[in-house]
Amino acid sequence: MIMTLSTEEGEAWVKVNRRKGRRRPGAAIGDVSAATPPPSTPTLSLEQVKQDHDRLAAHWRASPSYGRLQELLSTNATHTGNSIVVTKAICFGLGPFDPPADGSWERSRAAHIQLAAFLTIVEHLQSGASHQIRCVFQDPIFNSVDKAFIASLGHEVVESPIGFQLVDPESFAFGVHLYRDVYSQVIGTHFPAIFVGTSYELWEDLHGAENLDWARMKELDQLCVKAEFPKNQSDSTFFNTIIHWRRGDQR
Repeated sequence: MIMTLSTEEGEAWVKVNRRKGRRRPGAAIGDVSAATPPPSTPTLSLEQVKQDHDRLAAHWRASPSYGRLQELLSTNATHTGNSIVVTKAICFGLGPFDPPADGSWERSRAAHIQLAAFLTIVEHLQSGASHQIRCVFQDPIFNSVDKAFIASLGHEVVESPIGFQLVDPESFAFGVHLYRDVYSQVIGTHFPAIFVGTSYELWEDLHGAENLDWARMKELDQLCVKAEFPKNQSDSTFFNTIIHWRRGDQR
């Protein structure tokens, strides 16, 4: 179920339009991830990565996407039935902050924006919590500078499969444009309180219900209130990304 909420800027909670058989850009569509490449050799210093993040995060926070996300976060409790308790936030597959050898700057740009969005959600959850929310990051392609940058923010970097093992009913799991097998591991044991990632509907659109043997994702889909992640025009960073809030009476 995807609900609608009228705002001055339009609808903040919107129904995902489904078009059978069409692949949509911006979402991982493979069933099995390719072999994970080794971490790249750093080309930027820690200070340069910090400067890039400050600039890109500030630009995103000045965008419509940020404002609409704040509005969604402020109104979700009304639709989920009660307030959500989150004790840990786990970010999967964020990607490199230091551009890889192929010069894919867009990939690094998306990593910075996704990090800013992840931390925005954590900050909102933290504002209503009486405990400190633990922030954990897992990505096998993080190099030494990527890890140092996360550590400089006061957060943890863990190796796989530790991040998957940390997911429980009081966690917030964030993974944008990941492969299906990674999502399977994220929700394989427990359903998180909040899950940000590709929706079951999109996977069904791509593969067809008869070919999609993925009971866990379908069950999560049925347990949650959902909303499209607010995105900016001409920016694919959050294309096909859905916020799932597990209803308060479902664990």
